[in-house]
Amino acid sequence: AAEAPLVLNLGGSTYGQDCIFFANDWQVGLLPVYLLYKYRRHGTYQNARCIFVIHNLGYQGKYRMSRFPLDKHLGLPQEAIQDLQGEDMHMHTDCLNLLQAAVKTCDRVLTVSPNYANEIQTPEGGFGMATVLQQKAASMRLGGILNGVSDEWSPITDPHIAQNYGVADFLEGRAACKRALQQELGLDQDPDTCLLGFCGRLCYQKGVHLITAIIGWLLQDTGNGVTGRVQILFMGRGDPEYANLLRASEGQNKGRVCGYVGFDPKVEHRMMAGCDLILMPSQYEPCGLPQMYAQQYGALPVVHETGGLKDSVQGFWDVARDRETATGFCFNPFEENPLKERLYQAMHMYHQDRPLFQHLQRNAMRSDYYWPRAIDEYEKHIDWTLEDPSCR
Repeated sequence: AAEAPLVLNLGGSTYGQDCIFFANDWQVGLLPVYLLYKYRRHGTYQNARCIFVIHNLGYQGKYRMSRFPLDKHLGLPQEAIQDLQGEDMHMHTDCLNLLQAAVKTCDRVLTVSPNYANEIQTPEGGFGMATVLQQKAASMRLGGILNGVSDEWSPITDPHIAQNYGVADFLEGRAACKRALQQELGLDQDPDTCLLGFCGRLCYQKGVHLITAIIGWLLQDTGNGVTGRVQILFMGRGDPEYANLLRASEGQNKGRVCGYVGFDPKVEHRMMAGCDLILMPSQYEPCGLPQMYAQQYGALPVVHETGGLKDSVQGFWDVARDRETATGFCFNPFEENPLKERLYQAMHMYHQDRPLFQHLQRNAMRSDYYWPRAIDEYEKHIDWTLEDPSCR
């Protein structure tokens, strides 16, 4: 694969040696290593460059060095150990770390959001690689570009929702989509209830435990005009413990809770069009996409202020300051009570100040998270990488 630009005839010619490689995550972490130790040292790919893209630093590709020796298995000189050797609590120094090797040897590192590029340089978010990434940033070779969403995520043209709509007629369109979603998933037909949705992996990192811990609080009517006037829709697969919790909660609260254990992409589209709030209380989130889908459809996201969630959701805190810019609600730290505070604020606005809630929906629908914006940023980094000398 590394030699494809040299030999593949595409459109009448090969790309040749003057090219740029994009390597995504640890699975192709050896690519910049081979460029450095195998090709450039033998006069090949002298002007080629490699951009390494990190989607989730938590997955690094660690293997025992004693099982995969550098020379016999990887065909690399022994000196490459300085880039490939990592540390692990189980393997200790008998560890090959493919992601770390890529970061050290590539010409530029990109992450999938600007804020995540900052977080991975901290001890809390660096997964043992903060120092290496700080060094990359110090040499101006680390950046973050927020992912884009494809144009299939548009309520104007979406074939999977009950009624298409735009900013001008979103109230009627979303009302129809909410009715259809409630009917399809066995929820009570109630246009005035605040419909909360979660769509994602059922695991700790996605903050599922924070939501399940407050289901009782959400559903209990204490006379405040907010809690108790709620329906909750979960969709996802993952840890059996959470799957069983969702099934049990649905069984105990028929018509008010739907625990959809599984995934249907068409239902995800309908959730964006029919839910009033989309919950993303992730512990960390390099980028995240549902919060961007939600905004295009006028569902307001409630997110933990981390990673790409912080970059893509403009939080509402103060009416005078945030009325014209806010597109959702952000909480911090990653705990139950801060989530409850922001959820209460969002639901109170939905029930008690509907004009303001609708104003935020319009803000959200006018946001632009489609790919052309992200492509422009990638082109800038490609130009900078080609203009700069190679990393090593």
